[in-house]
Amino acid sequence: MIRVFSKRWLKRKQKLKEKSKSVYTPETQKLSGDEFDSEIGKMAAFFAHEIRNPLTTIIGFTQYLEKEAIAKSETNIAQYSSIIREEANRIEYLIQELLTLSKLHLHNDNLTIIDVKHSLKKIITIYSLQFEKKNITFSTNLEGSLYISGNSNHFERLVINLIKNAGEAIQKDGTISVEAVKEPHKNIAIYIKDSGPGIPKEQLESIFHPFYTTKDEGTGLGLPICKSIVETMNGNLEIWSEPNEGLQIKITIPESKHTSIDV
Repeated sequence: MIRVFSKRWLKRKQKLKEKSKSVYTPETQKLSGDEFDSEIGKMAAFFAHEIRNPLTTIIGFTQYLEKEAIAKSETNIAQYSSIIREEANRIEYLIQELLTLSKLHLHNDNLTIIDVKHSLKKIITIYSLQFEKKNITFSTNLEGSLYISGNSNHFERLVINLIKNAGEAIQKDGTISVEAVKEPHKNIAIYIKDSGPGIPKEQLESIFHPFYTTKDEGTGLGLPICKSIVETMNGNLEIWSEPNEGLQIKITIPESKHTSIDV
């Protein structure tokens, strides 16, 4: 079944390439890109579900084995079982990230009015405590009355991912600055900047590609998910970096016309 789906996807991809070569209007190329993203999403969801079924069995039997007397009495068996469970849980996390990436474009439900300042202050409070051991502090400039429309859970996940990345980029003794302001043309701009080492230009060009990562334990899906979340809110995400000057991210999202809870 996997081979059949792969052949269908590759055949579809080739057709889209041929179509984009023969038709050069921006409208057609945009349509081709949307169709291609849709096919990628379908493929990701298919493989994620197919992998999750046997993985659930592996995790279940590993947990069962760890409760057995032989596992408790034999140090090696206990250690190996623990490793299997931990690695299986990592795969489970990766699958969840794939499913999130594949379905984000469909999640235009549960829309609410989001109080940007409130969400940012809550997340900053949480991560101020988590980053205390590394002596990382926050510098903030949050204007009042900043409201956008979207899925609040996705928006907070977006901010959490970016702040976690900023904290991971700083080895020790650094600052993360967060700014949220109103901009012309009725947009809300959120800036997140860290004092880490920055990212080389050649890596910066690939940073939004799925599975591209510079971290030993990274999945390479965090930033693509962030970009997709912003795009579902009709926004834009930009990144700048200079060596030894940290990384700066700008999120631009249209301001909501309302300030009540329900859209």
